[in-house]
Amino acid sequence: MTELEKAFHKFAVYGDTAATGNDMTGKNFSKMLKECGVMDGKAVTSTDVDIVFNKVKTKTARNITYPEFQEAIKELSAKRFKGKSAEEALQATHQLMEGKE
Repeated sequence: MTELEKAFHKFAVYGDTAATGNDMTGKNFSKMLKECGVMDGKAVTSTDVDIVFNKVKTKTARNITYPEFQEAIKELSAKRFKGKSAEEALQATHQLMEGKE
């Protein structure tokens, strides 16, 4: 399991004892991005996070899976690190998130 997956699972179960850790609510996704510094209120706002969350999730679903989470992170990293290439932006975003508890 990668560091990013570990961070995903920690935040996926946050505040919900019944959660499996396999999918994440919008609230926890938002909390994770805020705590990790991805959502900075300037380049990436809570509105951006909500839009991307709703875009990547299955239409009827309320949560996102890890693959959907990766897609959302890819999209938000480009907004957060505008001057960097897609790969560099994604790497920088992963560094912000890895090891977060």
